[in-house]
Amino acid sequence: MKILLSLFAAVLLVTGCGQSGSPAKIEVGGAAPAFAGVDLDGQSFALADFVGKPVIIRFWSTECKYCRADTPVFNKLYADFHEQGLQIAYINTLSSRAQVEDFVEELAIGFPVLMDKDGAIAQSYQIKLVPQTIVIDKRHTIVAAILGGVSEQEIVDLLREDLLK
Repeated sequence: MKILLSLFAAVLLVTGCGQSGSPAKIEVGGAAPAFAGVDLDGQSFALADFVGKPVIIRFWSTECKYCRADTPVFNKLYADFHEQGLQIAYINTLSSRAQVEDFVEELAIGFPVLMDKDGAIAQSYQIKLVPQTIVIDKRHTIVAAILGGVSEQEIVDLLREDLLK
């Protein structure tokens, strides 16, 4: 029983769905760590391919209520700003591929979704809790790191203020 309680506590810690607006650990103003991976469709995705374009990286889990609740925000942001260069990458480290595929289908996600099974990308961004949203400008400087749920207006303000000028 102690083992089950310990395991449950560990899962809650990792998928804690942090409070909206809480500070994240990654340094805002620093360079975004480079990463590369393959999305669920088998397409290569490397941050280096998007120099000169703003990028939103979202670390998430299928079990997280905020991740489910605000995925429509990211769908809308992608629809509204992709033609202006915005890229979005949803990065999952905790769920199985089948769970992620079901989530993507259910919520009609149209942007790249990557599996980070070894946690290397999450570690390079110092991710301890999900969801966490990292907003990167055209020079690949981190301009925001948001732990917890996000609103459309919060991200739009960042995009208009710093990224899509």
